[in-house]
Amino acid sequence: MSKPTLHEYIRPVLTIFEDGARHSYEEVFRVLGERYDLIRRDTPKRVTMMVNAALGYLARAQVLTVTNRREYAITERGYELLRTGPQLITLAELRKFPEFDEFIRSRYRGSVTRCGDAASANSVPEDAIEEAYHQYNTELAERLLTRVKQCSWQFFEMIVKDLLVAMGYGDPSDEGTMCKGPGDEGIDGVIKADRLGLELICIQAKKWEQRVGRPEVQKFAGSLESRRAKKGVFITTSGFSDEARIYVQQIEKRIVLIDGPELARLMIEYDIGVSDSSSYRLKIIDSDYFGGSAS
Repeated sequence: MSKPTLHEYIRPVLTIFEDGARHSYEEVFRVLGERYDLIRRDTPKRVTMMVNAALGYLARAQVLTVTNRREYAITERGYELLRTGPQLITLAELRKFPEFDEFIRSRYRGSVTRCGDAASANSVPEDAIEEAYHQYNTELAERLLTRVKQCSWQFFEMIVKDLLVAMGYGDPSDEGTMCKGPGDEGIDGVIKADRLGLELICIQAKKWEQRVGRPEVQKFAGSLESRRAKKGVFITTSGFSDEARIYVQQIEKRIVLIDGPELARLMIEYDIGVSDSSSYRLKIIDSDYFGGSAS
């Protein structure tokens, strides 16, 4: 059974404070053992490291606050994270809070080799490597998005099409499914959701600096009707307003919004505009080999 990662500890630790009471490290350790199987899956020394790391990072992100008695309490930000945050709360998620992002940047600025330390001051080597990997990809995504924003709209069209094909949509041999929008650094198109073209997906992609608001998304939703499409993907190199995101959750048609950071993340995941640099194989002790070695 594999040992839980630091990310798997963060939400369970935070959930303990949902009752609004203050809790010490010892109480957190005890409740974790009662509610979750994390402790049973881990070694005592490593549990101590992971719980300390989770509490420390949640406090750095001002999700928890620390009292003079070395007890922790949840903040309004913590309640909001429990309500709206992902099930697996990663350090990348915590970096959305400016205080935590500044802590990471100021302490480990410009050092990929020390990114593992940024994962957790109490991390074990495997977790340090994992966090270094996530940190490297975060910085890679930022650089990649900058390059995408510098591309011509023709090259941007190719990026969008290559990504969608890599994700399993459209046909690589099907040309001419996209066209430039009317003078707005945008692309409009339709791709097949399957090879037979039984279902169509409308595409809108805009290489913008300003955020995309509800009117643009609403206009895109209306265009789906004329093309007899029930699904759409709206991609931008910038971001979407809160009103735009709320709107797509309220309508019957299924529209996926992909902002700049998500676009870069998907390009990395599907190897669009990036290539492998180096790979490392981690070794572990083969317990089966040493099964009969005891004297």
